[in-house]
Amino acid sequence: MRRFDANGAPDTQPPVPRSPPGRRGDDIAVLESAFAQMADRIGDQWRALTRQDQQRRELITNISHDLRTPLTSLHGYLETLSLKSDTLAETERRRYLSIALAQSTKVGRLAQALFELARLESGGVQAEREPFSLVDLVQDVFQKFELAAQSRGIVLHARIPPRVPVVSADLGMIERVLTNLLDNALRHTPQHGEIEVLLTPQDDRVVVTVSDTGEGIPQARREGLFQRPQRPMSGGAATSGGLGLLIVHRMLVLNGSGIRLVDRDGRGAVFEFALPVAHPAPGETR
Repeated sequence: MRRFDANGAPDTQPPVPRSPPGRRGDDIAVLESAFAQMADRIGDQWRALTRQDQQRRELITNISHDLRTPLTSLHGYLETLSLKSDTLAETERRRYLSIALAQSTKVGRLAQALFELARLESGGVQAEREPFSLVDLVQDVFQKFELAAQSRGIVLHARIPPRVPVVSADLGMIERVLTNLLDNALRHTPQHGEIEVLLTPQDDRVVVTVSDTGEGIPQARREGLFQRPQRPMSGGAATSGGLGLLIVHRMLVLNGSGIRLVDRDGRGAVFEFALPVAHPAPGETR
């Protein structure tokens, strides 16, 4: 095939070789296949971007809803205190201040969770893995919730078999994971209920199961449970729980793991994740 330059004159470079007559159809088929694969990749990328955009919109909508409730309540009580401070009884004034403080705390928790989620999704956070004892960690996290559980008659129970091996993960992240899951369980467990953490060694990993005797998670709310925040059930107050499950999922992914919801037919919620066993370095004994 003869080539020509920009002015239409014959090019002095060697001509482009023609494909043999028998190969022309094969070349066209290869091009068609390549273009089809390219179109598929572009389509996949477009659908992924569309899903991300939809999840971002849902995230903004849900967070706006979660923030609006405590902010409206906070503004109302502070406005009442400002306008009627001279006529309110001392006990009523203290009650209004207590409610306003509680709503302010909710807003602060939501803001902190949102900041933490944004930091995890920025791509700049890496898991710093180290060997540690899950048994010690579970006991430490339990101490954070003992008083709150006792005040509602909820039993915190840890089922820990003997000789649970040391695991390898980011200690700070896994502490946050357990804290979020136990906080979520405590908020959804009724009085005199039970929350349990079970450690199960399996081959080269330890499976962690967190269960409660609350209302469970309806089937309609399970899709996207770890991809987008969920609004409170049964008209409950806004909390950082929906964002908390997203944070749990992101942190476990950074540690090479994941989390799943175990179906228990409405008899409470059961969450499960696994961490790898820490193998000693050569010449080191565990």
